[in-house]
Amino acid sequence: MKNWMFLNVTNHEKKLPYYIYGAGSEYDQEPVYRPQGCPWFQLNICRSGRGLFKMQGREIAISPGDSLIIFPDVIHEYYPVEGRMIVSWIAFDGFQVNSMIKSIGIELSGIYQFSNNEPIHNAIRDTLKMQNSHLADPSYEGSRQIYSFLLTLMKNFSPNTLHGQSDQTMEKMKPAISFMNDHLKDQITIEEIADTMKISAQHFCLIFKTAMNQRPFEYLNSLRINHSKHLLISRSDLPLNEISRMCGYPNHSYFCMIFKKTERLTPASFRKLYKQESTLVPLRDVP
Repeated sequence: MKNWMFLNVTNHEKKLPYYIYGAGSEYDQEPVYRPQGCPWFQLNICRSGRGLFKMQGREIAISPGDSLIIFPDVIHEYYPVEGRMIVSWIAFDGFQVNSMIKSIGIELSGIYQFSNNEPIHNAIRDTLKMQNSHLADPSYEGSRQIYSFLLTLMKNFSPNTLHGQSDQTMEKMKPAISFMNDHLKDQITIEEIADTMKISAQHFCLIFKTAMNQRPFEYLNSLRINHSKHLLISRSDLPLNEISRMCGYPNHSYFCMIFKKTERLTPASFRKLYKQESTLVPLRDVP
């Protein structure tokens, strides 16, 4: 089986919520320079070797286990250093991808780490195998595979592993982000969050927006929705009103409204979709 492929994406596929441009498994990475960016989202997992990622005047080292995530239309360059760099990669898009990526907690292009890379690598291999199976109409199966892949990212992502921005910036924000993560179920104020950094609420909002590209409570909402999605998937025994409370939304109706606004479907529909995904047998026997 060919270990990489790129697809000709049709206008029909571009109307789907998720679709695939290409994928590669155990791919020997060559230097890549995209002065215009690319029209898709891309994730590269470094399996072995080392590399360098350049974006917006910054250089970020790529080490084994790192995941490089690139948003559309971002000028960038990456290449191996000190010999070969072996990666698994996948390129995808769709009208729901941006909101789902951001709800996971991934806001910008950069280097990220996940708690367990193997399920992500396996999901890429499954997608590659499916696309190599010559289905009569791979569009909908490809859409399902990308949705399943994004759920796998969600299950293995922790905001504390983010280092796509400069280490100095993230170190500065760490007390506030840790406080938010530790108090997802609580009703916290902007003053309490700012106090973790020993600065005024007004000054905190300014530097947080500059560093994170969103307001503090927007970020907190994304953490809460991400946590609710994890609970919807992992705790099928919990009723929705209990999940709402555990994620800092004492008003169940308000939680459902925020969830639907972010995900374009209700919490109950999200849980039902994931149950449908889990009934499908994954493909593991890649030759």
